[in-house]
Amino acid sequence: MPIRPPLKELKIKTHDKGFYKGFNRIVTITSKILVTLVVIWILSDIERSGAILDAMKNWSYANLNSYYTYSIAFYILVCLTAILWPSFGRTKLGSDPNGKPEFSNFSWFSMIFGAGIGIGVLTYSAAEPIWHLASNPDTIMSKEIIILALNANDLILPEGVDVFAFYQDQVASNTLTAVDGVVIPKTAAALDGAFRYSFLHWGISAWATYCLVGICLAFFSYSRGLPLTMRSALTPLFGKHLEGPLGNIIDISAVIATIFGIAQTIGIGLSSFASGLYSITGIAWLVTNPINPEPTTGALLVSLFVVMCLSMISALSGVGRGVKWLSNLNMVLSFLLLAFFLIFGATMFALEMLGKGIASYVVNLPAMVFTVWDPNTELGGWQTSWSIFYWAWWIAFAPFVGMFLARISKNRTIREFGLIGIVAPSLTLFIWFSFIGGTGIDLELSGIAGGKIFDSGLTAQLFEIIGFMLEPAMAKMLSAMVVVLLLTYLVTSADSAMLVVNMLNAGGEVEIENGQKHIIVWAIALASVIAALLLAGGLDAITSAMIIAAIPFSFIIILMAISLLKALFLDGRRSKEP
Repeated sequence: MPIRPPLKELKIKTHDKGFYKGFNRIVTITSKILVTLVVIWILSDIERSGAILDAMKNWSYANLNSYYTYSIAFYILVCLTAILWPSFGRTKLGSDPNGKPEFSNFSWFSMIFGAGIGIGVLTYSAAEPIWHLASNPDTIMSKEIIILALNANDLILPEGVDVFAFYQDQVASNTLTAVDGVVIPKTAAALDGAFRYSFLHWGISAWATYCLVGICLAFFSYSRGLPLTMRSALTPLFGKHLEGPLGNIIDISAVIATIFGIAQTIGIGLSSFASGLYSITGIAWLVTNPINPEPTTGALLVSLFVVMCLSMISALSGVGRGVKWLSNLNMVLSFLLLAFFLIFGATMFALEMLGKGIASYVVNLPAMVFTVWDPNTELGGWQTSWSIFYWAWWIAFAPFVGMFLARISKNRTIREFGLIGIVAPSLTLFIWFSFIGGTGIDLELSGIAGGKIFDSGLTAQLFEIIGFMLEPAMAKMLSAMVVVLLLTYLVTSADSAMLVVNMLNAGGEVEIENGQKHIIVWAIALASVIAALLLAGGLDAITSAMIIAAIPFSFIIILMAISLLKALFLDGRRSKEP
């Protein structure tokens, strides 16, 4: 019996006149109402709304650890299957066998990296290895081993005394025999875990999630001729039902996840941007206090205004102009910054950490991806604060990045999409973490930094590292370049998000007659969401909202993965029919 031909037509109703001409009014207006209601709810009682968001985040941490962990593992497995299975990987994301990609490889990779996690890498490449050097699952399990050893030897830990310091004192005085395999925080023994877990969070787990969504969208749009929107990726499962309310709900979920996912990214970037401005200018109102400077709400709001104005201008110019040229600019500046650390940083130490880190990451990846700890334990607390936070962030960010990757990847194969979209960004990030984070760690382990990098805020640690590497005048010059780079990443991420939201609201159409008017509306909406959340609790409130927004879309990605595998499998069977 012949296999039914695939669905190649999906009618998404769009308005034919007025302000909403070319847009699906149900998706567009509902999304705007939901975003507006969130802003009004937050501003109506800032303190109470902040507490509710925090309680909802804590609930998700306590109850959804396993769900988030296994969802990410599933995304990785499906994405690798689509890339590595011979017939699947050869599938071209386009209907024309002779079609050529729209963008050069350099511009394509620049836009992938810039729209993906360019902002985050500037902050976390310096900070995350340093934080994990002080606390990671290896050190936490070592703490538990030490406590067992102390109890076995009838040694009582004095109240308020650090476990590791007490253990080292007992070993030094021969009261206790050293325990094999114990990892002491902030020492060379903790290096393996510091880089292994940094690579876990920023490697294949993130990029497989993005690429899975991107491949699904590109395949069903360019190979099947369906609209470039989320609902199209589910046609093998739901067919024509996606033309109605079900399809609208899916696209609305993608819009909401995009808004709150990009809010998290911009929030992190704004904090780093304000920290950089303070390190250059020393203006007091930018930070809470000079001893351990954290950006003030005022500094974040002013930075937000500047970024959103520039983002709106860039988005109005389109993907082929503003977004493309800004992406190329921030890629050039990124490599200049990386080149500085390659030449003047702890080069040999970083190369060693890169090699050992990748080896440890590859060997331990299956165990790390599938391990879930009880959230009520210290190990589970670490996992929720780091891994689960990241998994929710990548899921919330996936509709934006996936849609954007699909938009710029027409006429590439699934294998090309995956290899460039997963391997290249992951390796680039590993290099960044090794050289920038490695330099910071080297400054601390050698005693040069004297604990100052350890003690500084997460978004300020890159500037602290630069301050120890260079004379004050040169440090300000390099910090200024980092601030400009942050600004380009912020603008690129925000303008790309606005273009993606427009595409979702317009049923996948790229060029919309009224698109520029709606870009302005969504720029204001995004700025309002971020500003309201900053007032309700700063970055913590933004994180809470992002984690909540990621929940419904995480299930949609699971359905998209199943849909893609079904479509590719049936295409293979059709090709063998007489």
